[in-house]
Amino acid sequence: MKDNRRFPTLPALLLLALVPAAVIGARSTGAPSPMATYAEILSIIESRHVPEAPARDVIYSSIDGMLATLDPHTNFLDDEVYREMREEQRGQFYGLGIVISKRGKYEPLRVVAPIDDTPAARLGIRAGDVITHIRDERAGVDVDTLGLTIQESVKYLRGPRGTTVEITIDRAGLAEPLVLRIVRDAVRTPAVNQAYEIAPGVAYVKIANFAETTMAELDRALERLGDQGAHALLLDLRNNPGGLLDQAVGVSSRFLQPGELVVYTEGRQPGSRQDYEALDNVPRIDWPVVVLVDRGSASASEIVAGALQDHDRALIVGQTTFGKGLVQSVYPLSEGTGLALTTQKYYTPAGRSIQRPYDSEERYYYQDVDDEPQGPPENAPPYRTDLGRTVFGGGGIAPDVVVAPERAPEVLVRLRGESAFSRFVDPRSESERAAWEQDPDALFAAFRAFVAREFPDVDQAALEAARGQALDLLLAEIALTRGGLAARDRVLLERDPVVRRALEALPDAKSLLARRKVLRENRAALRQR
Repeated sequence: MKDNRRFPTLPALLLLALVPAAVIGARSTGAPSPMATYAEILSIIESRHVPEAPARDVIYSSIDGMLATLDPHTNFLDDEVYREMREEQRGQFYGLGIVISKRGKYEPLRVVAPIDDTPAARLGIRAGDVITHIRDERAGVDVDTLGLTIQESVKYLRGPRGTTVEITIDRAGLAEPLVLRIVRDAVRTPAVNQAYEIAPGVAYVKIANFAETTMAELDRALERLGDQGAHALLLDLRNNPGGLLDQAVGVSSRFLQPGELVVYTEGRQPGSRQDYEALDNVPRIDWPVVVLVDRGSASASEIVAGALQDHDRALIVGQTTFGKGLVQSVYPLSEGTGLALTTQKYYTPAGRSIQRPYDSEERYYYQDVDDEPQGPPENAPPYRTDLGRTVFGGGGIAPDVVVAPERAPEVLVRLRGESAFSRFVDPRSESERAAWEQDPDALFAAFRAFVAREFPDVDQAALEAARGQALDLLLAEIALTRGGLAARDRVLLERDPVVRRALEALPDAKSLLARRKVLRENRAALRQR
């Protein structure tokens, strides 16, 4: 949308915001400076470019270009991005309380599930509903969702607390669309979004991000599961992009002894090293632990995984993590914007740099996970844990037990993209779904008939070959209709090959914990002599 607001002339704006007055000017009586050239270019753009270029857009774009020459994680945060970052760190935002899916700009905007205790859940919005129109008089929004990106859809659905948004819904089984007016409210996004007993005596806890509430949520989950008899833990950090450093240190402290090094940072100045040690007065557990990681585990997730691995406190299972070990300091700027500037690097207790090379932006961000090494990179430098086990640097945290990701067959990727599983399950009666749960053959036969009718170009032989994974997705979709996202995810987790391998690794994690305790006892005895 075109920005029609007037801004100070570009040289004046630079004079106020970028550099001291003595540096700026279209003409300089001193030695030529790059900043003077920059000011001249901006001035010429403002006065001569056709069509007229909004000053803010030009300046913000030039800032982005400048920061792109530094590293992948130094970024300018415009007012919207900066606000969203703060909301994510607080663990809540204002909106309707729905998880949505949109496979492309011109695909339907579908509700995956309502979030419990939110405006959407209280109003009866269901999984499988299709949002066709969004109207918000306050914000001047009145749009069909076909043609919107998922980001645009989220932007229009969210808004200030107490404001109203009107949505139009197509629901299976109803002849006419539903028009619902919803008052936005706080939507809490839990950092610990899964916590239950996955096997007798084994707790499963999924940390989705490291927000301000992560430590408290983890404590509540572990206390509850311990009361239920858990004595071992699968800690799932897969697809966790990271978050707040203090929360990563706090989570690690639940498993380490007070004073053990969690992570350290170093900047460009000599003597800039800063150590972060396990906290003193926090709840602790002495259970065997297996940590699950993948290519989506980054930053704070890697701090936790690296600390527990280096101190032999947990076994790491999965794939090598992302390798995001650059520390950003966030500087608030004018107009509600901010600057996330890389100022330090993270290192694990053994001295491994978490950051992987970023000489190629395309490879850094867009390399297919199947083309990445699942274990340590080639020629990765070796390091030693407290017990003398070999671990590797070179970027990211390489797992102790490598489990390659399960790739979905192309036929299932296609059908999921068409929302075929929800479109098949949602209109069915509860009695029909319950009967199918007891008779997988009948369920799969009915689904194949549905696919043949609705997607006649889908290869039925390929679908038959993917029978096992297809049934998992169908049973998960049935669980979603009853228990929401948590029930769906639990069905999928119990069939997850990485989870199964993590359960198999628990005896080794128990043995590792026993050896760690002996080592600590021996060290304590030596100190007392």
